[in-house]
Amino acid sequence: MSTNRAVIEQFDEGAEHFDVWPVTRDERMLRGLAEFCELDAHDDLLDVACGTGALALHGAPLVRSVTGVDISEGMITVARRNAAERGLSNASFECRNVEELGLESDRYSVVVSRSAFHHMARYRDVFAEMVRCCRPGGLLCLQDVMAYGDRKKDRYFEEMERLIDRSHHITYGKREFFDLFKDNGVKVTALFESESLLDFHDYVDHVAQTAAGRAEIERLLTAGLADADIATEFTERDGRLLWRRKVCTIRGRKADQA
Repeated sequence: MSTNRAVIEQFDEGAEHFDVWPVTRDERMLRGLAEFCELDAHDDLLDVACGTGALALHGAPLVRSVTGVDISEGMITVARRNAAERGLSNASFECRNVEELGLESDRYSVVVSRSAFHHMARYRDVFAEMVRCCRPGGLLCLQDVMAYGDRKKDRYFEEMERLIDRSHHITYGKREFFDLFKDNGVKVTALFESESLLDFHDYVDHVAQTAAGRAEIERLLTAGLADADIATEFTERDGRLLWRRKVCTIRGRKADQA
């Protein structure tokens, strides 16, 4: 199954659950990313791979207009409903392949993608489209989990990610994100590394699981907790197993036209 087909099927099926997942609706993270993107009332915002529109909807009251695009019709349906329920007349959502957006060039002052690039095999094409749609002098921002930079840990957690989420492609590293900006002539203006603590079992449940799939996840988890190197990326708090995940947030400015 192609990566795009896996993404569409999984997120069409799980859009409603994804929308209410605490990570999706984390207001602290949404507020922090909006501030990092320096959103203001003159901006036209494009949210690429927007899911059910959490960031776009958060940003809508702060900007002139916001457009969210996602490859999943299920996600877009929920995003449109959320916008209508909030009475947001300046927010629109479209189902599009983010590798070929088909949107107007140089249209948006801020173009952002949150927690999506790990689903993308053709991530360079997606970023090139983001740059094309960004107006000269505009801002581009990416936020996503990033690789640990340790071969053993990355091998283990990539296997775990794929067991949990069949639409996961690969976790990219900080260098790969940085090179996206450099190779597209976008000057990096800010880079922020952080750590997210995911409730492991809640993360497992953010997508539908089969009994056989859960058994494989538990098998791999047991092996990881017994390995001193891997176990350092897990911790317990109030009876919950938490998974340490590195997050990269990077912002750059597209060059002005000569």
